[in-house]
Amino acid sequence: MTPMAKGRSARVQPRRSRENWLDAALEVLSRQGAARIRVRDLCADLGVTTGSFYAHFAGRDDFIRSVAKYWQRRYTTEIVERIRHEPGDPRSRLVALTEGIIQQDLTRYDVAVRAWAAQESAVAAVVRQVDKERLGILRELFFELGFRGAELEMTTRTFVTYYSLEQSILVRQSKRDRMREARSRIEMLLLPLTGRSSDAARPAAGQRSTAPPGS
Repeated sequence: MTPMAKGRSARVQPRRSRENWLDAALEVLSRQGAARIRVRDLCADLGVTTGSFYAHFAGRDDFIRSVAKYWQRRYTTEIVERIRHEPGDPRSRLVALTEGIIQQDLTRYDVAVRAWAAQESAVAAVVRQVDKERLGILRELFFELGFRGAELEMTTRTFVTYYSLEQSILVRQSKRDRMREARSRIEMLLLPLTGRSSDAARPAAGQRSTAPPGS
């Protein structure tokens, strides 16, 4: 290889996919805050020029919306859809949802994205959609288990709020410990159903109750 050819090879930059950019933005947001979500800084982190950025995004506003929507799809929508269509009784689906949250670290960017939402209206709109999705699937599951009225709403909101904040509170706790505690937490949340008539409180085996109001 000639010296000139070597020089050209040295200047060749790695190709970065749209997903690479979105993942990088979430990592920077989580570790350094929204102030570092700047094109030039992300280009430096990824080792590319701004040409790579504009190959995937129309500009800053498009990029911000794309990061927020990517967070919504990957860390909420995909698991909600899977749990909603998964066979089994509501308790087993609730356990599967909880285990998925922990195993896949689905809430690891929650605190950072919610802080970002205070500065960016486009992000705030996506956060509202995410909350609606999360509350919706949990409301369905707890309704099928037998919760109603204010008790249903309180249990739903308690679950969603806890897992949105868990990682920022228990940052040193292992996944193994979190999984063990999660199973106990589910049993604790279901204690109000203990002793209730199965005919009055729960759907027949293999059936799902009518979706709760507002789901």
